[in-house]
Amino acid sequence: MNRIAVVGLGNLLLADEGFGVHLIRFLQKNYIFQGVDIIDGGTIGFQLIEYFLNYEHLIFVDAIKVDDKPGSVYKFPLSEVPPNLTFVSSIHEIGLGDVLHHVALMGEEKDAVVIGIVPLAITPNELSMELTPLLESKIEPVAKLVLEEIVKLGGNYARRSNS
Repeated sequence: MNRIAVVGLGNLLLADEGFGVHLIRFLQKNYIFQGVDIIDGGTIGFQLIEYFLNYEHLIFVDAIKVDDKPGSVYKFPLSEVPPNLTFVSSIHEIGLGDVLHHVALMGEEKDAVVIGIVPLAITPNELSMELTPLLESKIEPVAKLVLEEIVKLGGNYARRSNS
């Protein structure tokens, strides 16, 4: 079992809401990891609890709602989620915030970090699988934050030679 998981969350059909999944795809395409699982968590909701049971360290990447300009990036431990922050999800999905509440009730809290980004466009009325240019420009800087966190936790990575 790998000790570290990077889990990208979001709905790819809702433009910037799918940022976490786009980031996971970028990492898979451009890097090889050792001791780290790179996981497309999409909109799996309560199935995220499994990751709290199976990994020592978790890094979540998700779109967040906070009163800040679009494209702003936040990084914080789960234990310090700002009170004015919520995780973006449609009303039909279970978000990371809901999962964290249940994990705490189960006594399964883990060492976890959230890297969140403020979306520019979430398009529930018109589906779009594309990130806005603003959030597309944030993929590499956020990937760098994730890679730094992986190294800090004892994981390894190498850039793929074909990228």
